[in-house]
Amino acid sequence: MLAADMVWVNVGWVAGLWGRFEGTVPPEMRAVWVLLLPWVNLVHLVALLAFGFHRRPWQYTGTADVLRLGAGVGSASVAVWLVGIQALSLPYSRGAIILSSLVTFFLVVGNRVLARLIVAGELRPQQKGSRVLVVGAGEAGRMVVQEFRRRPDLGCVPVAFADDDLEKRGMVIAGVRVVTGRDELASAVAERRVDEIIIALPSAPRKVIGEWARLSNQTGVRVKMIPGVLEIIDGRVDLNDVRAIRPEDLLGREPIDVSLAEPAEHIRGQTVLVTGAGGSIGSELCRQMSRMEPKLLVLVGNEENQLHDLCSDLCLETAPHELVLGDVKDERRMNQIFARFRPDLVFHAAAHKHVPILESSPEEAVKNNVMGTRNVALAAMAVKTKTLVYVSTDKAVEASSVMGASKRLGEMIVQSLNAFRETAFVVVRFGNVLGSRGSVLPLFQKQVARGGPVTVTDPEVTRYFMTIEEACQLLIRTAAVGRAGEVLVLDMGTPVKILELAQNVIRLAGKEPGTDVPIVFTGLRPGEKMHEELLTGYEQVSATSEERIFMAVQRVVPWTTLSRGIEKLAGLAEAGDGDGVRAGLFSLIASVQAGQEATAE
Repeated sequence: MLAADMVWVNVGWVAGLWGRFEGTVPPEMRAVWVLLLPWVNLVHLVALLAFGFHRRPWQYTGTADVLRLGAGVGSASVAVWLVGIQALSLPYSRGAIILSSLVTFFLVVGNRVLARLIVAGELRPQQKGSRVLVVGAGEAGRMVVQEFRRRPDLGCVPVAFADDDLEKRGMVIAGVRVVTGRDELASAVAERRVDEIIIALPSAPRKVIGEWARLSNQTGVRVKMIPGVLEIIDGRVDLNDVRAIRPEDLLGREPIDVSLAEPAEHIRGQTVLVTGAGGSIGSELCRQMSRMEPKLLVLVGNEENQLHDLCSDLCLETAPHELVLGDVKDERRMNQIFARFRPDLVFHAAAHKHVPILESSPEEAVKNNVMGTRNVALAAMAVKTKTLVYVSTDKAVEASSVMGASKRLGEMIVQSLNAFRETAFVVVRFGNVLGSRGSVLPLFQKQVARGGPVTVTDPEVTRYFMTIEEACQLLIRTAAVGRAGEVLVLDMGTPVKILELAQNVIRLAGKEPGTDVPIVFTGLRPGEKMHEELLTGYEQVSATSEERIFMAVQRVVPWTTLSRGIEKLAGLAEAGDGDGVRAGLFSLIASVQAGQEATAE
């Protein structure tokens, strides 16, 4: 690169002298030029080295590089003038020096720009491949287009931009015209014969991305999204890694931003125990807390393979941790574990959660979700654990299923035990978790992968959704700011239609719902509701210090009263009386609810 620049310097000074005298250079001026030539090469070499031009990749030449080149060539020309004309008093034309400097600058810059255009593909004939429309005519979109032009092996031909900024409409950016916004996206896709849409809006709000994604999916072409904004800005984007839109991008709300600075201080130096540590929520809790410098993480689970896999993840972190195989249904085992580790903080995430399965096995729902919660809570009180966070669900609200009723009874247990003030019990209630094992999203993805059909219970059924990361951040935050007896509820935005989620998953696979992949409606399964709720009519709701976290206030049932009902349920469960368990469970919940409604009135 440096050698090429020096060639252009000499060409530029010859051209400048020749141009100054319109092709007829006086002999005496040619003699002076020969004397100046070594000095010209020396000062330009020093200037180019000093400004580091040879270390700047020519394929990424930008405005700043052009300005630096101008400064370097200008500095060299001034040095030639000071020595050649001022110091040595050589009879050389000042006009020739100025013209030589300008020609040299344009030759050196032009060489780089030409190389960049060739490498970027902007001077090549348009290659064949998938016709791509890029959503977002900003910096990220420009870099996507340039990457496609530079990498013909990707097989993508950018044919248009789409952007909502009206001032950009009709502009040509990186050789591609901005042709449309959201309002006319479908017609632009048809007119331009687009095969694929790339959404290049890495810094846009989730709601905006979701709207573009839904409109793009409706066009029937493949839709993908570029990586994060930092990778784009840093120039590290590789469009081989362009990811498909994740269904959580289509939920239409911003991710919950929960500050973990205060919780990190609350966890640092503490012994933290997590039940159900091998599950989706439990394992993510452990991953997040392992970076908060706990004294010890105690990972309790009843499935050894899950614990082994989680340990493999945590070995990448520095947090000390202990794997403990144990079942929350085993009261003696829970007492042994708590007596051994004496945890300061407990997250009780162990639970049976599949509604249809528990409808046919209510005994196991009571053993695990009710008695297991009682065992863990009493064991925590026995060793004076500071705080226990109980992971609940929206299915506990106006419970219509055995699963929901068992989780509601779990809420009642930990609230009732707060009266003893040995341990602060806090309940956290939220909706469905996207991507967790057994949730609807992995099921849809598997069904689409094998060609369908995709099964949806009802075209009108809705659910609240949140990501695993959001759920665990909320739980960790609750451990720091929650107070004894509180039931904390996350504002999860607008419920999502399951049918729309299924259609989005199909379209993201590049297929058309109903045509390429059939959708079959199976009807609501036993225990399922058409719409879930996060609060009941009799719960008093108040705000907390967190903007999107609310507190539901309920009447607390005395432990002596509640424990008698729980013991009866436990006896029925041990006897295998499923019908008796079901009736007793809903009867106990109904009696408590009746008291709460009367109190609210």
